[in-house]
Amino acid sequence: MKLSNKNNMYKLFVFCVLSLIVHKMSAQKNITIHKVNEPIKIDGEVTESIWQQHLIAGNFIQTLPEAGKPSKQKTDIAILFDDAYLYVLGVLHVANKEAISNQLTARDDTGNADVFGIQIDPFGEAREGYDFSVTAAGVQLDQKITATDSYSNYNVVWQSKVKLYNDKWIVEMKIPFNSIRFPKEDLSNFKINFQRITNGLNEDAYWSPIRLDVDGYLNQLGKLNGLNNIAPPLNLSFNPFVSVVTEKSPVGDKNTTFNGGLDVKYVHKNAYTLDVSLIPDFSQAPSDDQIFNLSPFEVKFNENRQFFVEGTEIFDKGGYLYTRRIGGTPIYKDNITKTDEEEIIENPVTSNIINLIKFTGKSKNGLSIGVLNGITAESEAEIKNTNTNTTRNVLTNPLTNYNAIVLDKTLKNNSSLTFINNSVLRSGSAYDANLTALLYRYYNKDRTYSMYFKKALSQKYFTGEEDQFGHEYYGYAGKVSGKWTGGVSVKLLDDKFDSNDFGYLSRNNELRFKGDLRYTNNNPEKIFSRYQVFLDHQQTYYYSLLKEEQTYYKLGSYGVFKKNNHTFFGEFRYIEKSKNFFEARTKDKHFNVPAQAETFFEYQTNDNKAVSIAGYMVLVKYFNSEIYKKEFIVGYGVNARVGQHFSLYFSQALEDKPNGLGFLAKEDNSIIFGSRKVKELSNAITLNYAVNSTLNVNMRLRHYWITVDYKDQFSLKENGDFTTNNFAINPDDYDDNFNQFNIDFISKWQFAPASEISLACKLGANYYNTDVNSTYGTNFKRVLEEKSSTTISLKMTYFLDANILKKKR
Repeated sequence: MKLSNKNNMYKLFVFCVLSLIVHKMSAQKNITIHKVNEPIKIDGEVTESIWQQHLIAGNFIQTLPEAGKPSKQKTDIAILFDDAYLYVLGVLHVANKEAISNQLTARDDTGNADVFGIQIDPFGEAREGYDFSVTAAGVQLDQKITATDSYSNYNVVWQSKVKLYNDKWIVEMKIPFNSIRFPKEDLSNFKINFQRITNGLNEDAYWSPIRLDVDGYLNQLGKLNGLNNIAPPLNLSFNPFVSVVTEKSPVGDKNTTFNGGLDVKYVHKNAYTLDVSLIPDFSQAPSDDQIFNLSPFEVKFNENRQFFVEGTEIFDKGGYLYTRRIGGTPIYKDNITKTDEEEIIENPVTSNIINLIKFTGKSKNGLSIGVLNGITAESEAEIKNTNTNTTRNVLTNPLTNYNAIVLDKTLKNNSSLTFINNSVLRSGSAYDANLTALLYRYYNKDRTYSMYFKKALSQKYFTGEEDQFGHEYYGYAGKVSGKWTGGVSVKLLDDKFDSNDFGYLSRNNELRFKGDLRYTNNNPEKIFSRYQVFLDHQQTYYYSLLKEEQTYYKLGSYGVFKKNNHTFFGEFRYIEKSKNFFEARTKDKHFNVPAQAETFFEYQTNDNKAVSIAGYMVLVKYFNSEIYKKEFIVGYGVNARVGQHFSLYFSQALEDKPNGLGFLAKEDNSIIFGSRKVKELSNAITLNYAVNSTLNVNMRLRHYWITVDYKDQFSLKENGDFTTNNFAINPDDYDDNFNQFNIDFISKWQFAPASEISLACKLGANYYNTDVNSTYGTNFKRVLEEKSSTTISLKMTYFLDANILKKKR
C-alpha cells in the first residue's frame, strides 16, 4: 500500500515536472526593448556600453532538423530603439571561424550562407509582418510576411554590418521605423522573433519556438515589451532614374531611346503608402521562358516588373489579379481585317504604359486597403496596300484604365473578410469589364480548424451586344494544425464567368469536389527528421452539361532523412477514363481520354552543400487504348558554388510523349484530331558572380526545343471517340519543329543605399521549320545562327530621402 502511494507520488511529481516543461516550451516568450540616447555605430562590433548592458542569451530552439530541441550553438541577442530606428544585435557563437558559411550572393538570396534575422509583427494580429535578415557575408534579405505566404520582392532602405571573429560572428542592424507599418497609438501588442540558420549543421532555430504542426508563422512570434509611442520623421522618398536603351530587331532595325522617370513613395502616419511611377521603364525585366503552346489555354508568365512585384501582396488575395494585363497584348491584335492586296507592316505586341499608381495601408482597427491603377495608351497597327503603296492605321487597343481595389478586415482569431473589385475601362466602343468578389476566412481560437468561402461575379459590358455576367462559388473546411490534417472543398464556375481582362483564368464551366487527408510527423525518432503521407481525391464535372470530366485518386509521401538531410517525394495517381471538353476547340464537344496511372518520384540532396543535385521522373501508363500508350518525363538540376563568389545552376527537362492526340483542324463541320509524337527539351544554365555584397553579375542562358510529329488524322464523333475519314488532309503538313534561345545578362552595383547602376543585355532568337527528324545538335546550331532581337539597357537610379533634403536646405 505504501509502495503504491509512493508510486503515485512519483508519477504525480513526474507529471508536474513535465507539465512545467511543456508550459515553458509552449508559453509565449518575451523580450524587453530599451530606448537609446547615445549614437549607435553599425560596424559589427559590440563597443557601445548599452549593448553590453542588455545583451542576453537567446536560448534558441530548433525547428529543423530536430524539432523542439535546443540549438547546438549559442546565440546572444539585444534590441534597442529611438524615435527613428530599431537597433538589433546578434552575437552568433561558433566552434571556429571555418565553421561559418559566408557565400556571397545577390541581395535577397541567402545562397548557402549562414543567416541571422528578425521577424516582426507590429500590429500583433498575425496578418502582416516583416523579415530583416543578414547572411554571414553581409548580404541583406528583406521580405513581407502574410498569414499564408512571404514576399521577397519587398525592398526597403536599412543598414547592417557583419564582422567575423575566430569564435563568433556579429550582426548589427539599423531598421528605420519608416520602413514598416505600425499602429501609431498603441504598440503593446508588438510581436517579434529571432532566427538563426546554420548551413553546416542544416539547422534552422528560433528564439520563439516555431512548430511545423501549427498552421501559420506570425501567430507563433514572441512578445516585445517596452516599446513606447514613437514619432518617426517624414516618410517621403524619390527615386529618379535615367536610362539609355538600344533595341535591335531580327531584321536589323535599330532604335535608341533616352529615358527618364520618377518613382515616388509617401507613407502617411506609417500606415498608408502611396507609390507613383511616372513613365516607368521595364527594359531590364528578365525574359519570359517562352514555350510552343499546343494546349487550348493561354500560357501564364511570371510578373518580373519591379513595380508590380513589390508591395502587391494584398492584391494576391483570391487569385483574381494578373498584372501582366497592364501593358500586355492589345485586345484586337489578332483581329485585324485586311484585303488580299494588304499586308501588315507593324502590329505592336504590347501596350505602352502611361503611368502607374499603387496605394496600400492598414488602419489601427485592422482594415487593410489596396488600390492599384494603371493607364495604357492606344495601340495601332499599320497596314500597307501593296498595289497603291498607301497605308492606313487600325486601332488594336484603346486607351485603357486598369483599377484594382482590395479591402481586407481582420476579425477575431485572425479570421478575415475581404472585398475585391477589379475593373477595366476602355475608351470608345470597346467593351468594359468588372469583377467583384467577397472572401471570408475563418479560424478557431487555437487555429486548428479553418473555413474559407468566396463568391465572385464577373461582368462584361458591350456596345450593341448583350452584356455577360458570370459567377464563381468556392467553399473549404478542414483541420489545418496537428499531425493529422485535411479538408474538403467544392468549386463552381459557370460557363459565363471570365476574369481574364485583369486576371488569369485558364478555364471556366467547372464543378469540382476535392478532399485530402494528411499525416505529418515533424519529429520522428529514427530514419527521418520529418515525413508526411497523404491521400487526395478529386472529381471534376463540365458544369453546363453536368457531365463528369475527370476523377482521380492520389497517394503520396515525402520525407527528409535525418542522416544526410536528403529529401524524397513520391506520388501515385490513378485517373479514371475521362472526357476532355476543351481540346476540340468547340463548345460542349469532348474527346475520351483513356484511364491512366501516373507515378512521380523526386529526390533532392542536401542543398547546403557546395554541390547539390535534384532530379524527378514521371511515368504515365494508359489503359485500353489503341493510340495512347505511355509518357515519360524527367528532369534534374545541379547547383554548385565555387569559392565564396561564384555559383552556377544547370537544369535540364525532357518530356517524351510518343503516343497522343491533339486538335488539328476543322473540315466541313467535322473536328479533326491528329495522332502525334511530342518531344520537348529545355536546357538552362545560370551563372552568378558576386564581387561583394553590393556588386553582382548574373547571366542566364536557355535553349528550348520541341518537335510535334503528326502521324494519322481522325474525325471526332459525338460520343467522344474517333473514326477514320476521307478528307484529303496530310498530317505531315501540321508538323512543328520550334526552337528558342535567349540570354539574359545583368550587372548591378549598389553605390549608395537603394541607389544603383545596372547594365542589362537581352538576346533572343527563334528558329522554326517542319523537319521533325532533325537532331538536337542541328537545331541548336541553327537557332544560334538565326538573327536575334537584342536589348541593351544602362540605367541609373538614385534614392533621395526628403529628410536629408530638408537638412541640406
